Amino acid sequence: MAHRKLTQRLSANSAAFLAAGVGWQCINVNDERTSLPPSIGLPSFRAACENTNSETESQRFNRALAHHRSQISSYRDKWEYRANSSATTSTKTPSRSWPDDVPPNEELGSLLEDVKYCARSPNFRSDKDYCSRLSFRVASALLMQFDDESQKKGFDMLKALAETGYPDAMVYYGMCLNDGRANMDPNSDAAVSWFKRCSDTYEHPQSLYELGVAFYTGEGVVEDEEEAVRLFQGAAEQSHPAACYMLGDCLLDGTGVEMDRGLAMKWLVRAAELGHRGARSRVMAVLEKKEGEDYAGFTDASRQSLVEHTVHSANEDGQIVRRKTTLRRKIGDGVRNPSELARRQTIVSKSRKDL
Repeated sequence: MAHRKLTQRLSANSAAFLAAGVGWQCINVNDERTSLPPSIGLPSFRAACENTNSETESQRFNRALAHHRSQISSYRDKWEYRANSSATTSTKTPSRSWPDDVPPNEELGSLLEDVKYCARSPNFRSDKDYCSRLSFRVASALLMQFDDESQKKGFDMLKALAETGYPDAMVYYGMCLNDGRANMDPNSDAAVSWFKRCSDTYEHPQSLYELGVAFYTGEGVVEDEEEAVRLFQGAAEQSHPAACYMLGDCLLDGTGVEMDRGLAMKWLVRAAELGHRGARSRVMAVLEKKEGEDYAGFTDASRQSLVEHTVHSANEDGQIVRRKTTLRRKIGDGVRNPSELARRQTIVSKSRKDL
């Protein structure tokens, strides 16, 4: 039942995506915020919704595939996609990661001086976050240096800034704790604490994504697939590319949510439109899948979704059933399944690096 409720939320919140000519999306007509197009009468709208609800997951997926395949030439052009390439390499969307406003090394010296006197700056008098933003950029740059002294200085600056409640610093400090930056021992428990504090206070998209990853992999917190999907959704709705990618992957695989491959395609296309190159390759792999071809146990050439997962997510009538895939060897067991953990870590890594 939890899966069903979550899928309904995902569908409702994704109405803007699903309105792109791939079928009706049912809404709560009693919600005063809801408005129907003037040309659509309520009885006919309800009938259309009932018709959509009667479809199986496979039927909805096939309808979505037909829509996206009609757009494939446009996708290739916009994404500069090349077959047999591991990722698109358009100069319009250079590879990047978060934080994405790290100053170059040649500016670091002058910015360090600016931090010392930022409270005297006219910028600070008109913008109280000016010093925090400046300190965050400097700390981020210092953490990128190769010498231990600079990294430690950046780490300490970031910690002090996080403790003031500056949201970017809170989530990045958590990331540094998780990775063991500046020669610190990795501390996933402390990292999750910072991600949660930032998510609860600010609903910061990067913190929602990082906390989702923690629940998805069971690092620093007890594994919870459904909570991971909820957090990925929260970040995806704020146009976080990696979260859009992870949400699409979970929906495509039926991990933490009822499998909905049609909706998964919408989120993967959304990630692709935001510049996520891995999502572009994933979308094209699904759309260019050749029936009857052997993908060595995977559903398509992306080699991410296992056939056995898809098969176990629906019964012979096409109705979704809950799949008991977990990182544990059995429900409630304390021993993690190493192959499933490795698979999830690979997916997370791909979500991070292909921006």
